[in-house]
Amino acid sequence: MCRWFIYFGDKILLRDILFTSKHSIIKQSYQKKFTPFLEEPNKRDHEVNVDGFGVGWYVHGYSEPCLYTSTKTPWADHNIQRISDFIYTKKIFAHIRAIKPFSKSIVHEYNCHPFIHKNFMFMHNGDISNFCNFKKQLINILKDDVFKLGKGNTDSEFAFLLFINQLNEELFNNGGYLSKNCMILYIKNIINTLLLYNKGYVMSLNFAVTDGKTTVCTRFINSDVENPPSLYYNKFDNNIIISSEPTDYQNNWIIIEKNKMLAYSNKKIYIEDISYCN
Repeated sequence: MCRWFIYFGDKILLRDILFTSKHSIIKQSYQKKFTPFLEEPNKRDHEVNVDGFGVGWYVHGYSEPCLYTSTKTPWADHNIQRISDFIYTKKIFAHIRAIKPFSKSIVHEYNCHPFIHKNFMFMHNGDISNFCNFKKQLINILKDDVFKLGKGNTDSEFAFLLFINQLNEELFNNGGYLSKNCMILYIKNIINTLLLYNKGYVMSLNFAVTDGKTTVCTRFINSDVENPPSLYYNKFDNNIIISSEPTDYQNNWIIIEKNKMLAYSNKKIYIEDISYCN
């Protein structure tokens, strides 16, 4: 599986959050996987993540996030190491890709998460199986101006386009922020759309989206016998970390259960069951 990571909280140096922690998102790309509290090892786990990475962060005074992507192995990209010594932020999305061998996806910066539109960031960990066979149907759903926003060839970016497709100009005229309930609804709509057009195929849909204020994450799979990729959170003081794996080896991490959704808004955590999406 891919690895992704979210931080919302007090201002922090990018290096401290990406590199310094004992099991930071960068170290997760090559260290032995650490997935406590799972009933069984996750068969979707990849031992090494080397298919590109990206970091998105918000800067005070600007609604649209900055984005850095690279197809280098994350531990060998000296540029992200250099700039992370000088960047402070309160909001971070980071993602490291692992694609299936011989899959139709390619290693390219356009395919690196997070994907960004206006003030929104989006990431996916998992697999929309059979995607190429119903991709054309998804294209027909998209508004023309939304379809033109796509640059890569990943199932994940198309999921983000389905999210953007639900936005409207009135939203951006009002600052571009969604209510928590609206954000949750949009993510549920993506899941239900994929289930509708891809009946009979198992999909793991660990989604994460934020508008810079509210963040929604899912840990979902439409299977009674398989489990979605791991996902944890740790709330401390005014800060929250949501990560595919704990970023340290302490016991204060909470696993997000199968087919649950976590919303984080106004420094409060909301957990909702989404198993009915099956």
